[in-house]
Amino acid sequence: MKFTRNILPLLAAIQLACAGAAYAGPYLSVGYFNGGGDVTAGPGGDIDKLDVRQITHINYSFGLIYNDEKGETNAALKDPARLHQIWLSPKVMNDLRKVPALRKHNPDLKVLLSVGGWGARGFSGAAASPESRAVFIRSAQEVIKQYGLDGIDLDWEYPINGAWGLVDATEADRDNFTALFNELRQAIGKEKLLTIAVGANAKSPTEWVDVKAIAPALDYINLMTYDMAYGTQYFNSNLYDSKQWPTVAAADKYSANFVVDNYLAAGLKPAQMNLGIGFYGRVPKRATEAGIDWDKPDAAKHPVTQPYFTATEQAVFQSLGLDLAKDTYFKYNDLVSKLLNDPQKRFTERWDDDAKVPYLTMKSTDGKDLFAISYENPKSVALKAEYIKAKGLGGAMFWEYGADDNNQLAKQLAETLGIKTQH
Repeated sequence: MKFTRNILPLLAAIQLACAGAAYAGPYLSVGYFNGGGDVTAGPGGDIDKLDVRQITHINYSFGLIYNDEKGETNAALKDPARLHQIWLSPKVMNDLRKVPALRKHNPDLKVLLSVGGWGARGFSGAAASPESRAVFIRSAQEVIKQYGLDGIDLDWEYPINGAWGLVDATEADRDNFTALFNELRQAIGKEKLLTIAVGANAKSPTEWVDVKAIAPALDYINLMTYDMAYGTQYFNSNLYDSKQWPTVAAADKYSANFVVDNYLAAGLKPAQMNLGIGFYGRVPKRATEAGIDWDKPDAAKHPVTQPYFTATEQAVFQSLGLDLAKDTYFKYNDLVSKLLNDPQKRFTERWDDDAKVPYLTMKSTDGKDLFAISYENPKSVALKAEYIKAKGLGGAMFWEYGADDNNQLAKQLAETLGIKTQH
């Protein structure tokens, strides 16, 4: 790769910082594919165009859960006769029938159905009692058998917290979460994979999920070490803290390394964790909203940062198809075509050597550099892969494969992790 010489000192620093890790592979590359079903993930991708030759696992996303939550807007999920069972959209069912065709391109590929996702309802109710768990588990077994899947991945975001009040949750979720996975493992046996995705929030491994209790039932755990660009944080998925673009509120000071260390401290073994990598960029919320330090008294009345985007900067993103009032998310392939290759050259590529990730700046009306968006590129993906090896993690997980640009991020990940790719 073109950046090989420049990257060597960075790799050496990461290896030194993580010295002592014992696990040496083989590593996993678990790619989520947005086939459809998640309430916020957008339109599903085309599975016929999916190149699975450089990944080890694919998590097809998403199945949902029939539920009786008041906030459910999908009428298809309200059938009381199917309460707590897994629901698949017609597109998802059609795509899952194509799993044998995917395996022709990669005979070693493991295919799992992911159930849940951001804003997905039904988990708290399905896990609430032995009877409701039994209904869900039978449904999971039927889906695995019907489509010849290698296992199931559950994305319950988030037990107890309820996605910050977006979905139903109770204080019993933590124990019910553990019971669900122990019972599900017993039902599907050791020959099928059972995995989860867990949030980056510091409270996740300490209050919301009993990670040490569920670890024996799981093959691996996918850490969602991204979506950090909220509050007073600039970066979406920085490997370490930035000095040039510091976070103001201590509660917003997240990095991938910070998250990994939190889960290690909670009792997980490194080899059971996959580092999450976002195949997208995100405009920091502090660009458009006041930053609040909620640890301070009367916090809402005294913001610690002020938004720095004016109507001019927001109009630029609007012209590129991103309404910042609704979303801050740019798929990597769109970011390459629309921002990195912007014919008007309104963005400048930058690299943060502390955070170990790229970002783009744009000029304000008075000529100042404004932090516009952070993202991943082959260089940062290679560094995260080296971090995985040095830290002794099990591998990588990424969201999502349909957002890659000509497979270059997935290929870089496979190359650096030493994953044998299919030709």
